[in-house]
Amino acid sequence: MKFIPLHTTNTAIVYKNSLCSLASLMVLVFIALSVMLPVLLVSLLSPYSGISESRVLYEQPNIQFSYQYIFVANTESTAENGESPFLACSSFANFNARIQKFTNSCDASKYWTEDLDHDTVTDRLHFQLELQKLPSRLMNFDLLLFFEAKLGHKCVLTPPAVLAHQLQLPQASRLQNGHVQLKGELKLKQYVEFTCPFPGRNIQTQFRQVQLDTNNSHADMSQYRMESLLGQVKANPAYFQLAVQETYFKPTSPSMEPGLFIELEVDVLQVAARYHLSIWERLGQFWLYFASFFGISFYIMNKLKDFLFGRHIIRSWEIIPWKKLY
Repeated sequence: MKFIPLHTTNTAIVYKNSLCSLASLMVLVFIALSVMLPVLLVSLLSPYSGISESRVLYEQPNIQFSYQYIFVANTESTAENGESPFLACSSFANFNARIQKFTNSCDASKYWTEDLDHDTVTDRLHFQLELQKLPSRLMNFDLLLFFEAKLGHKCVLTPPAVLAHQLQLPQASRLQNGHVQLKGELKLKQYVEFTCPFPGRNIQTQFRQVQLDTNNSHADMSQYRMESLLGQVKANPAYFQLAVQETYFKPTSPSMEPGLFIELEVDVLQVAARYHLSIWERLGQFWLYFASFFGISFYIMNKLKDFLFGRHIIRSWEIIPWKKLY
């Protein structure tokens, strides 16, 4: 009669030796390898496993108007000397006082916002500048609009927000009366990762806001130039900028709607911001990958010890339970 296995029980074989022996040393080596191999694998594979020193987070910035702007334009030449008439408007009293004879066409400016999803966060910005009695058709203009912007996902950050745009109107689209409509998005230009405080390190990324000497009547007028203002903005770890995507020109009849309207519409969407990870966040990421590799490493080392001790390659006392003798 042939016997077949009906039940199997595990039996534990214990291998013993003195503390100061080659077998004890080998066991310590295997324990060290079961820990060091996962550390080595995680370190080698970290660029591909998601462990890094920074993380990209998407966040919708909180935007508010500063109610400050600068508008500089040129119209087509009407003088005999061929010079193009100059036009300028701004919300800065000092700037307007210095160029008072060029601000006659500036009539009014309007600001308003939209909250499309009713979450108390601004989703769209609007700015409108009304110009009346232009001497001739508009050729080009520079527009700078100042905002206050905040990011608050990990800590409160206030990158400078000066939206600047230069527009050269095509010959066929130059207007003396009508609408020039610009549509774009708010973008974040970032040079380095943002740093937020964490336990053990109280360091946060700092920003230098735009500085203008508006109280001195003899201040240098070059501080209001677009190149100077953008130079201050760009000397920061990050800043917000305008990306114009659509431009429309709509002529209107002076009798129906007199004046030229410069309109700007800005969508405030989520922006990608890079944050420097704290040591605690990196340790949390490292531990997840280490635990996965450690389980595999520990299993392989344990099987290797079974082979070496079972084949008596590593010599030690072998204690076999009595049930294994039958």
